[in-house]
Amino acid sequence: MRAEFIAEVRAAIAARVPIIFVGTHEEQRALELLTEAVGAGRVTTWTSTNGLGDDPAILSASDAIQAPFTRDKPVRVLFDVHPFLDNPRVVRALRDFIRTVRSTGAILILVSPSPDVPAELDRDSTVIHLPLPGPEEVGALFDQEKARIEAPEGLTREGFVRAALGLTQGEVYRAYRLAAMMPDAESALARIVAEKQSTLRKSSTLELISADIALEDVGGLEVLKAWLKMRVLAFDEGARAFGLAQPRGMLVCGVQGCGKSLVSKAAARVLGLPLVRLDFADVMPSPEQALREAMRVVEAISPVVLWVDEVEKGLGEGTSDARQARVFGAFLTWLQERRAMVFVAATANDVERLPPELSRRGRFDEIFFVDLPSIKERQDILRLQLKRRGRDPAAFAVDALGESLEHFSGAELEQVVTSGLFRAYAKRRELTDLDLRAAAKETTPLAVLYEEKIQALRTWGRARARRASADRRTLELFED
Repeated sequence: MRAEFIAEVRAAIAARVPIIFVGTHEEQRALELLTEAVGAGRVTTWTSTNGLGDDPAILSASDAIQAPFTRDKPVRVLFDVHPFLDNPRVVRALRDFIRTVRSTGAILILVSPSPDVPAELDRDSTVIHLPLPGPEEVGALFDQEKARIEAPEGLTREGFVRAALGLTQGEVYRAYRLAAMMPDAESALARIVAEKQSTLRKSSTLELISADIALEDVGGLEVLKAWLKMRVLAFDEGARAFGLAQPRGMLVCGVQGCGKSLVSKAAARVLGLPLVRLDFADVMPSPEQALREAMRVVEAISPVVLWVDEVEKGLGEGTSDARQARVFGAFLTWLQERRAMVFVAATANDVERLPPELSRRGRFDEIFFVDLPSIKERQDILRLQLKRRGRDPAAFAVDALGESLEHFSGAELEQVVTSGLFRAYAKRRELTDLDLRAAAKETTPLAVLYEEKIQALRTWGRARARRASADRRTLELFED
C-alpha cells in the first residue's frame, strides 16, 4: 500500500499533473511519503498557522499558491486548503498557477481529509487517497514500539497486525501502548479491537459487530448454510492455485423476519472473519466522501465480512437524486473491481426497489431467496428459541405447535416464545404449551397483513434467486 501510493505520486509528477489532491487524515505520514516520493529537500510546506516554508509571514492560501518557486524545491505541499476552495481568489490563484506549470515544472500538492475538487480545477488535477497502513507498516510500528515498551506475553506480531489493521498510524501507536498495559495477550487483543470499534464509530458509516451467531443458531436455510461452509475452503491459498477466485459474497433477499440478517452475521463466524456493518442511511448525508472512506477502511482491515443490511434503502431505484445515483455507481464499481478479500453479505426486503445492475453475476457469488419457514423449519426454530431460554424442547408439543403456525416468520416464532415466557412469569409459574398457544393467537403474522406484497415477493424469488431452504415442501401460500 505504501509503495503503491509512492508510485502513484511519482507517476502524477512525471506526467506533469499541476495539482495533486491527497485525501487523508494522516498529515505527518502523508508528508513523509510525499518526501520519499519527491526526494528529500525538494518539498516546501504551508499551513495557515506556520506560513510557507522559511517565510512564516505568508499565512494566506492564495499568497502561498502565488509565491515564487525555486528550482531546488519544485513541490509545494499545502495542508487543509479545502475550507478555502469556496473562495474565488484562491481558485483563481490555482488556475493562474496551472498556466505556469509548463514553464516552471512546479507541482502543488493539497493534503486534506476531504479532497473535494472544484469544477474549475477538475481537468487539471488528480486525486490520490493515502491508504491506511498495511501489514508491513503496522508490523514495523509493532517492532518499533516493542523496543520501547514490552508487549504482554503471548501477544505476537502477527496477532497484533491482524487486530490493528484499519487504524491510522497514530491510532496504531495508541492501540499498542494501551495493549501493553493489559495483563495478558487475550485482553491486549481485546483492547486493540475496542480501539478499532471506537474508531469505526467515529466514521458513523461503519460498525464492528461481534460475530456471536453460529450457523447452528439459525433455524432452517440448509442450502445457504451448506453453501457458506463450502465457501470457507475457498479462502486458503490452495484454492488460488486450484484456479478458484476468492469468494465475493452473497445477496440474501426475502420475507422480513425470516433470518436474512441472522445468517449474514453467522457468515462471519463460519468464515472466521471480522464482521463490519455498513449503514447506507448514515452514508447519505455526505454520500460520496463517506462511501469512499468506508470502502477504504474496509479494504484496509480485510479479510473481513462486510454486512450491508437492507441494501435497497441506499441503492434502490426510483430516485432522482444525482448524488445517490453517483453513490450507487461507485458502490457497484467497487463490488465489481475490489481486489481486497472482502466478503459482502447484503440483505434486501423490498426487492422491487433493487436495481437490476446490483444482482448481476460477478458482483455476488450467489443470490438467495429466504422464504417463510416450512413446517420442519418452524419446528426447528421453536426448539432453538426454547433451548436458548433454558427450556427443554422435549417438554413441549413443538411439532404440533410448529405445524399450526403456518404463516409465521422466524422472528414471529421467536416472539411467540418470548410472549409465552412473559405470560408464565406474570403468573409466577413455569412455561407451558398453553402459554405458547395463547401467545400465538395474539400475534397476527405479516404474511397475513400484507398478503399481496408477500405473494409478489415470493413470485420474484422463484424466478430470480436460489432458494435458501432445502425443504421443498414449503407451503405455497396465497396461491390458487
